[in-house]
Amino acid sequence: MPRIVNELRAGALALCFLSASAVADWTLDSDASTLGFVSVKNGQIVEGHRFTGLAGRVEEAGAELSVELATVDTLIPIRNERMRDLLFEVVDHPTAVFRTEVDLAPVLDAAPGASMITSLAGTLSLHGVDAPFGGEVQITRVDEDTVAVATVRPLVLSVASFGLEAGVERLRDIAGLNEIAGMVPVNFALLFSRD
Repeated sequence: MPRIVNELRAGALALCFLSASAVADWTLDSDASTLGFVSVKNGQIVEGHRFTGLAGRVEEAGAELSVELATVDTLIPIRNERMRDLLFEVVDHPTAVFRTEVDLAPVLDAAPGASMITSLAGTLSLHGVDAPFGGEVQITRVDEDTVAVATVRPLVLSVASFGLEAGVERLRDIAGLNEIAGMVPVNFALLFSRD
């Protein structure tokens, strides 16, 4: 499979793969996309979680992906509620947003099946804080009207960078845990379709 290696200058999480300069706009297929994270408790209990409320669009003015934090799914209803209320504080901070403006003509001009691995450096708006966030992603042109992007390895989010330490401490206390790790691996696999 052909691979194109290109360094992107700016970007935010999953949106780096679509070009605002592309002829058409692009819309996230939320049913075919996933965004998850991992929590580590007491140094050895590892659990995977996800968000089900994703929306995204790429237009001439730029690209944006939003995550409805109230849709956190940990497979345990009381834990979902605690994360919504004690950690994310969704009443005041209902969404996380990733933004970018990049040109991905190389992957859009390539044949279906072509992919590129690239570094992602962007901005995440979460809990009232805008902070840098990034890592390595693989972008694949699935067909004429579909582009996929996925993490090559987990992107690591620091709760301290977004003022979430107090929320983590509240979760730790109410669950009777000794520790909840402050570094959180994030994975995603997103599918965008041309309008």
